[in-house]
Amino acid sequence: MTRSRAGGEVSRPAGGIPAEPTGAPVRVTVCVPTRNRGSAIAPTLRSLAALTHDDFEVVVVDQSTDLRSRRAYEEVVGDDPRFSYVATDTIGLSVGRNIAVSRATGSIIAFTDDDCVVPADWLTDIERVFAAHPEAMMICGGVLAGEHDPRAGAIPTFTPRRSQLLTSPWLKYRSRGIGANLAFRASALHRAGRFDEVLGAGAPLKSCEDGDMAYRFLRAGMPVLDVPEPAVVHYGFRTWSQLRPLSRGALMACGADCMKHLRLGDPAILPTLLFLWFRRTIRWHNVFRLRRPIGASLFFEFGRGMLLSFRYRIDRRSRTYVPPAVARTDCQKSGPSAAGIR
Repeated sequence: MTRSRAGGEVSRPAGGIPAEPTGAPVRVTVCVPTRNRGSAIAPTLRSLAALTHDDFEVVVVDQSTDLRSRRAYEEVVGDDPRFSYVATDTIGLSVGRNIAVSRATGSIIAFTDDDCVVPADWLTDIERVFAAHPEAMMICGGVLAGEHDPRAGAIPTFTPRRSQLLTSPWLKYRSRGIGANLAFRASALHRAGRFDEVLGAGAPLKSCEDGDMAYRFLRAGMPVLDVPEPAVVHYGFRTWSQLRPLSRGALMACGADCMKHLRLGDPAILPTLLFLWFRRTIRWHNVFRLRRPIGASLFFEFGRGMLLSFRYRIDRRSRTYVPPAVARTDCQKSGPSAAGIR
């Protein structure tokens, strides 16, 4: 079920296909996909409700298999007309983001995760950064770790020391922003197209949908800006035993993403591929000292991801993988698509 900005309710999107955007345009749309977060999404919603910005909307896309997240939404948000809620049977972070974007009316579209807390001036600062850097089309903002015990585990963060504007796809490896704090000029995001639905949490290739989007922006001549502020606080704590498979999955996805662009005949991805494969996996200081661990498992996971790339067709126009179900439907209807490659 979907709650409109006016507080009314409309039907659930059939088959995950979202309804057209409703309500008057706003300056900023915030997109928050969620799945089975339950009451833990409440701090995120409270921080968004407390934003001091004077013209924004929040689109929450709920892919949960139960009603706990919806109940938390109703308890925290109530009938706040700035919020809309979309319940969908789809799975995957990228799918959820695409549904939210399809409903967005803002000239700026911002993203945060359902385990983050944003500062009250988050959107005001995003607008300020875009105004100060009119050439920037995408902003990757800081992500700070919430309170946790570092002996037990860690929280993924992004803490650049200074602002950095990237304009070339050859230098994509220098941009390391993560999806917990992203913002786009809406016109540029629509030009770049959908998030790759084979990449990202809940998808076959598990991660790297944010890095893929940044590369596609740069490849299209749209600069990407990394900034320390505005920053959000991330509470996505993982134990060390949980982080190991997550790290392997992330490197696998990075390998598959890089290979996707290589299969498209794009040499500009090579510096990023080599940096990620040989600098982000191997612990060279241990190699030279003949100590363990050396990162061999991560090295091989990246290579495995490159091989897994060949399981999926690629849509050349959007530079995204074709999800398996769509690929089967396309082949049944019209045979191999001229827009794809094998």
